[in-house]
Amino acid sequence: MKNTLLASTALVLSVGAAAAADFTMADTGHDHSITLSGDARMGIIYNRVEICTEGCVFSDYDARFTSRARVEFTGSGETDGGLGFGFSFRADNAGDAADGTGGSVFISQGGHTLAMGDVDSAAKAAVGDVSGVGLTGLGDYNEAGYGGNTGLPAALYSYTGGALSFYVGVDGANGDFHDDLGDAYSLGAAYDGGTFSLAFGYENWGDFLGDVWGIGAEVELGAVVLKAVHGEADIFLGNATQSSISVDIAAGATTFTSFVTQIDQGGTSTSMGLGVSHDLGGGASIVAGVVDSDEEGEVIWDAGISMDF
Repeated sequence: MKNTLLASTALVLSVGAAAAADFTMADTGHDHSITLSGDARMGIIYNRVEICTEGCVFSDYDARFTSRARVEFTGSGETDGGLGFGFSFRADNAGDAADGTGGSVFISQGGHTLAMGDVDSAAKAAVGDVSGVGLTGLGDYNEAGYGGNTGLPAALYSYTGGALSFYVGVDGANGDFHDDLGDAYSLGAAYDGGTFSLAFGYENWGDFLGDVWGIGAEVELGAVVLKAVHGEADIFLGNATQSSISVDIAAGATTFTSFVTQIDQGGTSTSMGLGVSHDLGGGASIVAGVVDSDEEGEVIWDAGISMDF
């Protein structure tokens, strides 16, 4: 569910009889809105915990409660010429959104969108990740190792026409890995055929961080969705490859998910996950997952309720 403040609505916050603030959206004759949405979770998790004793920090595995609540603000509008514009940021990232290192701002028209801020690289936007498991993500071992944007705010241009989408990303200069705007860039392309999709992505992060490329494919076979992502990187730490595959099986309101990820970088590391999600309706789901990874000393797991608002 989303609560929307329309262009003609004034939101007034009052303390007693005195108005503390008056937020009024300008009436331009076009559709404008600010939308509040959010997510929350509560449950239990068993994973690695950092413990500090007598000045020493070490890790141990233990079970504990986990909970989180977040609110997101999304704004949208339109110019006289039909140019769309807007923004999106989470309340906990409001400070970063003010200087472009959190959230994003966009303009769009006719399938073209230009966004700036904490945006994905073109490769990540096109290819994405295989499905993950668990209430908390459990280390997010399903995610591919994209180079990421090392300088923010970054820019991401995308165009979608029919089944084809194209992406171009430009990293912001950060003075550490690259000094000039445009030294680091990324490209992506994707084809969505309904029950079948294919994507390709490339990232160039300069001489220091090197190149990253990846391909992804997804097939929908009735209640079963298969997705695979493969990537290779030529970076300062040496060559690395990563291959991931996931399977989602829907059975009514319940979805079963599994994934396997293998990384080869001077040695092989494998991560496997199993998860289940049962939709309770109204934005709430019961979620549980378990992950066995070579990066962990023990099998980790979590379970609880996730909520979308």
